[in-house]
Amino acid sequence: MKITYNWLKEFVDFDHSPDQLADLLTMLGLEVEAMEKLGEGLDDVVVAQVEEKRQHPNADKLSLCRVNNGTEVLDVVCGAQNFKQGDTVALAMIGATLPGDFKIKRSKIRGEESCGMLCSEKELGLADESAGIMVLPADVAPLGTPVFSALGLRDTLFEIG
Repeated sequence: MKITYNWLKEFVDFDHSPDQLADLLTMLGLEVEAMEKLGEGLDDVVVAQVEEKRQHPNADKLSLCRVNNGTEVLDVVCGAQNFKQGDTVALAMIGATLPGDFKIKRSKIRGEESCGMLCSEKELGLADESAGIMVLPADVAPLGTPVFSALGLRDTLFEIG
């Protein structure tokens, strides 16, 4: 059986940390086979806003974007087309490591510098497939807030035997 820490807190009033809860469940005879920290290590994926989106000069299917992360405005090359100027998006900053050990670094794509990556649900491990980048509600959280925290997805998943 799989349950999350936050889901369990909705039904049971307790003040234990996830690790303490795992120990307590085990002592009660429920074998905690695995614990997965959801969103852990993804604090470098932040809420950002697309300030400008224009055609990449050297590629028909790419866009050049100016993206505001709340601290600075970055140039990002993106292949998705499901978003527009003004949209709130998930931005993986340089140094972020996405699921699958995919490290984000400064790069040149078709001659243009890209200082991050606009992310889809699939790239963040939230879905098996996605049709483009994750477009967030405009008022989800202040720019620069880690996306998993903004969406309430920071949690611990317990697998109980």
